[in-house]
Amino acid sequence: MFCRSLWVSSVALILLAPATPLLAQSKAPAKSSTAVGKAPAVPASPSGKAMSPNGMPAAPDSVVGPKVPETFEGVFAARDMRAQDALDYLRCMQATVTALQSGALGQVPRAWSITCVQQGVEWRGVFGELMDEAPGIRVHLQYALRKNASGSNGMLVRDAIDTARVNGTARALLRGLAAPLPQGGQVEFVPVALAQTGFTEVWFLPVPGNPSRVVVGGDSLIQMSSDGMRELGHSRSTPALRQFAIAPTSPTYTLDSKEDRVPLLSELVIARMALGMVPEVHVRTNQYDSILTRSSSAWKHVKR
Repeated sequence: MFCRSLWVSSVALILLAPATPLLAQSKAPAKSSTAVGKAPAVPASPSGKAMSPNGMPAAPDSVVGPKVPETFEGVFAARDMRAQDALDYLRCMQATVTALQSGALGQVPRAWSITCVQQGVEWRGVFGELMDEAPGIRVHLQYALRKNASGSNGMLVRDAIDTARVNGTARALLRGLAAPLPQGGQVEFVPVALAQTGFTEVWFLPVPGNPSRVVVGGDSLIQMSSDGMRELGHSRSTPALRQFAIAPTSPTYTLDSKEDRVPLLSELVIARMALGMVPEVHVRTNQYDSILTRSSSAWKHVKR
């Protein structure tokens, strides 16, 4: 059930490996015949509900969710938290797919689903078999991102896990895999499934290519019920795609955003990835210069 060139993980997500340079030289992800399974089509939501103001997803009408922040600082922090979660999810998926391809996970049936969830303080790549009865999924393998005996960051575990979250995330990911690619497929995108309170989000983010071809924009969001069975809302529009180069020649990297106040999720993802190359990054919108350094966990916002 994991598809689209092994969910574009086998090539695109290698770019996110912490041990490799940011946006290492790579060809664009190719469509592959080695995809495992095929995601069934899921009917789109007839409502097409829009997201909340400032681009942050509001809890759908039928869900009691967290209060949407209203201040600039609050919206920025919420979006940046999504960016951190998205990076952690992608790195978890990359590590899990790499372990699968190396044979470290043994034989994995093609019918099993794959997803990544945060369990406590760690992320785990989970393989499971979707079922009709509760809890909706039978977990077979867990690959935890933790230090093993050899010092590598990844190991098979049999620890307890929130199967409801795994089920909801895996099913929401199927919805993402079945959806048309944003921007008409001009750029390779990856769906990122993140469990929230009362619902699950599926974000579509552009896959970075190489330092001379970085893409931002096209961010799209689908909201699913917490069990991943019903679509609750879908972005009505996506920001325009922009392509530019990352070629830092100093200890500081600056990303110029076209947004008025709060950067796009894809821009914050690139900015956080850039900290692997330089000690300080700036993201400049029309109104703010937001600065993050390796030595600080908090952004500093300077009015322009």
